[in-house]
Amino acid sequence: MDEEFDNSESIATEAKPEAINASCRGPVLFLFASAAVWLVQAALAGVLGSFKVHVPGFLADYSFLTYGHLQANAWVAFLFGFGGNAGLGLTLWMLSRLRGMPLARPGFVIAGTVLWNVGVTAAMVGITMGDQSGVAGLELPKYATRVLLIGQAFIAFSAILTYFSRRHRQLYPSTWYLIASLVALPWVLGTAHWLLVETPVRGAAQIPVGHWAATSLVQIWLGCIGLAAVIYFIPKIIGRELFSRQWAALGFWMLLLLGGWVNLNSGAPLPVWQITLSQCASGLFIFVVIAVGWNLRQTAKGVPLLGSQDLTLKCMGFALGAWIVSGLFTFSNVCPSWNAIMQFTYANTALRNFFAWGFFAMAMIGAIFYVAPRLFGPKVNWVCVKTNKWVYRLIAIGAVIMVTAGVGMSWKHGKSLNTILVDESPAGHVYSVKVEESGDLFAPRSLSAIRSLHADGKLKSTKVHRRVTKTGEDSKPVEDKISLSDLPGYDAWPAVLQKRALMPMRITFLGEVLFLAGSLIFLGSMLCLLARNCCGECSPVSLWRQFRETPTKGGAK
Repeated sequence: MDEEFDNSESIATEAKPEAINASCRGPVLFLFASAAVWLVQAALAGVLGSFKVHVPGFLADYSFLTYGHLQANAWVAFLFGFGGNAGLGLTLWMLSRLRGMPLARPGFVIAGTVLWNVGVTAAMVGITMGDQSGVAGLELPKYATRVLLIGQAFIAFSAILTYFSRRHRQLYPSTWYLIASLVALPWVLGTAHWLLVETPVRGAAQIPVGHWAATSLVQIWLGCIGLAAVIYFIPKIIGRELFSRQWAALGFWMLLLLGGWVNLNSGAPLPVWQITLSQCASGLFIFVVIAVGWNLRQTAKGVPLLGSQDLTLKCMGFALGAWIVSGLFTFSNVCPSWNAIMQFTYANTALRNFFAWGFFAMAMIGAIFYVAPRLFGPKVNWVCVKTNKWVYRLIAIGAVIMVTAGVGMSWKHGKSLNTILVDESPAGHVYSVKVEESGDLFAPRSLSAIRSLHADGKLKSTKVHRRVTKTGEDSKPVEDKISLSDLPGYDAWPAVLQKRALMPMRITFLGEVLFLAGSLIFLGSMLCLLARNCCGECSPVSLWRQFRETPTKGGAK
């Protein structure tokens, strides 16, 4: 008996979609509801942290509510609270649908979800109390990491059993990404926990390990789950086959190989060969962007994703665009001059938030819009369909503000950081400014004096009178008026540096507020869906409807 005949005989009968959805209903909805709650907490912590940039004295008497604690809590709540619950829930549903079999061992999923949420809660409490790992982007306390790994093992056990419950000759590319995400999380978390917490490596070796772990969680773990959703839902909704499995395979394997090594700052205290290796990985990342982007562009050719009437398709289109933009910024790190300008600015945080909200959150929310009502039945829809569109709009606008203001204004800050401070005027140059004691007259001052007056707010005008005397017997002085920003070394003035450092954070605060508003609407919509369908005729919405109809129909008979 040949291998092809054995494989065909071993393929089990495909289950009906209704049976698959029924098997996923309880566990997946539990994960989705948990994700919605954590998304609000992540947005709220982010808004509070950003607000402290505007008002540093806000909650200043509480040491556990400093900017560092709030930002770390916001990232942990998003990455593990929302990302873990939404990603694992979507992974279980998609594996069940792609394999054509009901979800195996749903009880393990419920137990794993409880453990996972306990781990995230313990992490946030530990961070609030000052118990952090000290690794940027991976601030988990050691006890929280252990609980998360155990919880993920329970959920992954169900996913693996579902995967092997039915054999196919060929796997859909989304399955590759889902299995990779299930493997990547314990691999990255376990390695980082062992090398940074349990048996810490020495000295500067902790820097590349911490960078690899934090970057892998974003680029590989979140990236694989988000791309799995995009590659699955875009062809499914428009009713087309994926353009090329070869392009999909190229993007998948290069993402796994390069994802953890990109975006290392050129000024990191590491050997030059490590920085050069990261720059090479960032340069090669363009092939990941081309492979995924071109494949989906050809698949959806002629179909306006952002202009679609289908909300899930709009979310997937925006998520794909955000991922491509993030990939192009990753590729830009191959240029040392760009990296040198942006490395000490707010740009890295802005790009991380853009990737998290613009790509991953948008992909997960779009997928939940599609999956959640179908878990109750083919005819069930969201209670407020039009309200869900505001979730898309608010998060999309917030993401655009985050990347434009966060990167654009950080560029000016980076240029200022690379400008040399000048104390002495160039030869033959005399600068005069209006100060309080001089009235409306321009008084000559040195550059250092003008800088001090500017910092103290004692300049009456931003105009500067410049007198230039050139060497030579027949040369005459040239006088004109210039702006303060035209003075030598103006970009390096401390007051200018402070303003340019704070401005990106203050503008992106609006994006944080929009994220919070969108997450609140999403949570409310999720609760309405659950309240309407969770208990049939005994659900709160059904009971309220019966209560209101009682006076009209004459009460009980």
